[in-house]
Amino acid sequence: MIEQSPGTEPVECAEVVYRALKKSWGPGEPIPSEAFMRRVREPEAEQAVSLSRRKYVTARECRLKLKRMRGTASLHVGRIRDLPFGFDVSPDPLRDEVGTVIDPGHCLLMNLPDPITDEESAEVAASQLIKIARPVTPDQEEQEHRERYGPA
Repeated sequence: MIEQSPGTEPVECAEVVYRALKKSWGPGEPIPSEAFMRRVREPEAEQAVSLSRRKYVTARECRLKLKRMRGTASLHVGRIRDLPFGFDVSPDPLRDEVGTVIDPGHCLLMNLPDPITDEESAEVAASQLIKIARPVTPDQEEQEHRERYGPA
């Protein structure tokens, strides 16, 4: 029997995923719509939004993977899929140059509207995702990290 690489298994509805929030966001502020919109890279938009799977990374690790991120938001995958837009979350583990999985928690939020060709739909979709997202507080981030790895 061939063993699956970590992070390649389907993302279950019961899983929680994290989205890193940029430095323009601050704790206590509303989550910006750009957090759930495909980034525009001229001449087109990226195909999906990157997320991290809680089963592999903590909120702190998600935030620290990228420079200048000030926080994270959590979402339940089942609630994402329940929205009437056809969104899905697919595994997308990152690999090194020889194919070894180096980030099994990386996954993609799929089927978001294109912000270039349909900006209004992209804004509506982002606003619905914001409604089900929860900012992770610094205390929650610290507690989760301690529970997973023990005291510092």
